[in-house]
Amino acid sequence: MKRRFVALAAALALSAGGATLVAGQASADDGTAAATASAARTSLPPFAGKTYLITVDNGNVYKNTYSADGTSLHSETVAGTGVGETFDAALATAQVGWGLYFTNWVEPNGVTVSHVMNFNNNTVKVYFTFATATGTRLGQLHSATMSCVA
Repeated sequence: MKRRFVALAAALALSAGGATLVAGQASADDGTAAATASAARTSLPPFAGKTYLITVDNGNVYKNTYSADGTSLHSETVAGTGVGETFDAALATAQVGWGLYFTNWVEPNGVTVSHVMNFNNNTVKVYFTFATATGTRLGQLHSATMSCVA
């Protein structure tokens, strides 16, 4: 599933004029994307090594701490549904425009999360999918703001 989101981000970026993969997150069955990503590994995403509060329009607030190399995330729910819950996840990341970064991860509970982080205006578009009690998979699109706290 993660590969589909990376492919989606790449397709969107290519239609917008090109993308730069960052933090060594490319993957492909034939290895060609990995070679391209290797050249782009020198630039880190702007969130690398920082902590952001992500305030979502549904009332949830997450404290996301990104690793120094931008390849992993530690998240804590600080307001809204699930306060106090934490998890760690590996990130797939692509720069999709000037100051725009697509990130994706899978949480331990199976929820998939995709962010388009806009560092030009400190906003985030959030898309996540989850399984219902009946096993149906649903998706939701939200808007959020982000503020760097450390």
